[in-house]
Amino acid sequence: MALLPPRVRRRVAAAVTALLVPSVALTTSTSFAQSADAKASLADADKAVKSKDWATAARSFDAANKADPSSAALEGLANAYFQGGQLGEAFTAYTEWLDKYGAKAPAAKKKTAETRLKELGEKTSAITILVNEAGAQIVVDDKPVGTSPLLGPLRVVAGPRRIRVTKDGFLPFEQAPNIGGNTATSVQVTLTSAATKGKLVVREKTGKPIRVTLDGVDMGDAPWTGEVETGQHEIGARAAGLVATPQRVDVERGKTHDVELVASANSASVKIGTSDAKGLIYIDDKLVGEGSFIGDIPAGTHKLKITREGYDPFEEELVVKEREPLARTVTLKLSSTISTGPVVEVERLEGIYGGFGFVGFMTPGGTGSSIENQCESKGDYEALVSCEAPGGLGGGIGGFVGYHWDPVGIELYLAGHYDQRTMNNDWNAANTDPGLGPDPARLEEFNLRRLGGMAVARVRLTWQTPKLRLSVTGGAGVSYRTMYLERMTTAKDGPPVRDAYISDGQSYVSPVVAIEPSVMYRLTPSVAVSLGLQVFFETPSSFLNGRETPKTQPEPGHSLGLRGLSTPSYELASNVQVFVGPVLGMMFGP
Repeated sequence: MALLPPRVRRRVAAAVTALLVPSVALTTSTSFAQSADAKASLADADKAVKSKDWATAARSFDAANKADPSSAALEGLANAYFQGGQLGEAFTAYTEWLDKYGAKAPAAKKKTAETRLKELGEKTSAITILVNEAGAQIVVDDKPVGTSPLLGPLRVVAGPRRIRVTKDGFLPFEQAPNIGGNTATSVQVTLTSAATKGKLVVREKTGKPIRVTLDGVDMGDAPWTGEVETGQHEIGARAAGLVATPQRVDVERGKTHDVELVASANSASVKIGTSDAKGLIYIDDKLVGEGSFIGDIPAGTHKLKITREGYDPFEEELVVKEREPLARTVTLKLSSTISTGPVVEVERLEGIYGGFGFVGFMTPGGTGSSIENQCESKGDYEALVSCEAPGGLGGGIGGFVGYHWDPVGIELYLAGHYDQRTMNNDWNAANTDPGLGPDPARLEEFNLRRLGGMAVARVRLTWQTPKLRLSVTGGAGVSYRTMYLERMTTAKDGPPVRDAYISDGQSYVSPVVAIEPSVMYRLTPSVAVSLGLQVFFETPSSFLNGRETPKTQPEPGHSLGLRGLSTPSYELASNVQVFVGPVLGMMFGP
């Protein structure tokens, strides 16, 4: 430009200025307008936040961010979504804010965003919706989310979601998948045409003048196009001096099928069939019949093929001579090699089942008898030198029968049990009240025996593989027990005198709660060996027993030689009875 004369340079500069100044002014004006719109939207958003109108706040923050993208607008939008319960939108907004502004944001704001994003990640999931047709409207939970194909996955709240996809000319698609938390889910949408008919386009390969026939009905000159009902149709041709091999076509709803006929001036009548009237017949790779075919075809060499599932395909060249009828009957041969994919058997827990088991158990909580309680309060008895009340042991056998509805079974469990515990006391001489006088120094050995059974209605949950079965049962029922107390007393001083005391049986009825997890090894599909752990609880003093605890009656008349011996009433069971032990057994059925 320096080479130009001064007058020309001034004119060029003036022209450039005239062109640039309006553009700069317009850009500056637009920028100021956007900034003003953003400020106004932010002000509206702040008012909505103060009144906790989160829907309005979200709209205003979104408008501000679109007018003039900023950290404040996007952060406010994410917070409004979060507070308003729009968790999927909040996850997306917080993710975008951290990507764009997180690196330079204050630590406190960044930590808040990261904390909320982690919380939202547990409550929401990514869902990818793939549609076979472009331009389809996609709605999730009655909210439009865009048209197919979507730019990427959507973030939605975990739980059942309702997806609806629509497009003109297609049947609507609806699905309600149950979305898990913090997972990725893909939904494949296949839209099908709403048309009830299919379309046929029929041509003669070389353009010869023929008239098209559809299932024997003349439809007009070729090329011919028309809509027909779905299903199988026979397409043929009529023309003076010309003939074409007919074809069979399976017409599908909403689809277009092209059929090409080959017409020839020379033809012959052909009859082809199979010995059992089954199998698909093809001439020149065109389906012409099933089981049999009768018609005129052009003279010349044609390829005949007949197929049937489970049989070897039949193929040969068919030589058709002009005006010479041809008949052919084919007997198909069973396939010598039948290849199948792997057979996958799906086992279902369905039907009647049963089993039995042997149980051994402990009673770790004790029975709450007078002897045990006395030992626990040993310090309250001056004459009680020492005592022992070890845990009890027992065992039993049980059986069950039920019905499975995969994976839940309902069953009745019946069992019989026996348990006992031995307790020892060492006493110095002492007065008793009531009593016959001072009780002598003595050693007491107690045997507390219990026998009975229970009936429990149980629910069983089962998961299995070809070799293993895991099962958990739980239920409630009722038990009936009878308890006996035996006491053998031996004098500590003087001659070794003894006294034996055996109580009458004391019974109780109690509610029962039982739990039994187990693992089983399947010997056959319907027989398994099981190992489990049985836990059950009873309350002897329940309403079923009139709130009474089983206890013995006082029994006078006992002595150690010439010295009297008190035999008071003993409580046999007073607290919650706990039984815990392994179960070894077998299970039969599904």
